[in-house]
Amino acid sequence: MKLQSPTAILFDLDGTLVDSVGDIAYAANEMLSQLGMPHCPDADIRHYVGNGVRLLVDRALVRDIAGGASDKQIDAAIEIFRGIYSRSCVARTTLMPHARKTLESLAAEGVILSVVTNKPEGPTRQILDHFQLSPIIASIVGGDTLAVRKPDPAVVRESLLRAGLDHTAGAWFVGDSHTDVLTAKSAGMPSIIVRGGYNHGAPLEEMDPPPGVIIDHLAEVFAMYRAARSI
Repeated sequence: MKLQSPTAILFDLDGTLVDSVGDIAYAANEMLSQLGMPHCPDADIRHYVGNGVRLLVDRALVRDIAGGASDKQIDAAIEIFRGIYSRSCVARTTLMPHARKTLESLAAEGVILSVVTNKPEGPTRQILDHFQLSPIIASIVGGDTLAVRKPDPAVVRESLLRAGLDHTAGAWFVGDSHTDVLTAKSAGMPSIIVRGGYNHGAPLEEMDPPPGVIIDHLAEVFAMYRAARSI
């Protein structure tokens, strides 16, 4: 797939720029302990990530990717989870391979970088601050920034607006999941999906609609940018 050189590149966070399952699983299992429920394996929590905190908590409560807990159960549990996670969202989280180099190289080329995630904005900023990436990120839109979240195109428009751009600016969307493909499609931009993320454990090749490009690691994003710029 040939891509036009972008003005901006929007990145998902969990599973794309950072591997955050360790801290998410810790908070989820502390939450379950406080509720008198058995722990959930980290591997299962990995599959539950990607659609916002409420659905993550719902899934953890019932041990099912479809969720199914009552609103009352979720409301009580989510406050516990948020309290724990806000105090411990960087202890076990690591950068994904090539994340720092890719972002720094793109920023040095003048590409406007944004983060668009379904993680709440507060911990998103904590994580970016922790890894000293905030200075090169032009805008952040989290799962609670607007009344809607990915894959609604409003989050992309808001991200571009906060970065000083309008919706017509040429941009790419880089993520790791079907939600990111849908977000890019709804916003009319190409999707670049990186292996090694979450995507609820489903193979990237089985996505419908399919991503524009599947890559093995983030370093390929910079290579694609240089190739597109030379066209």
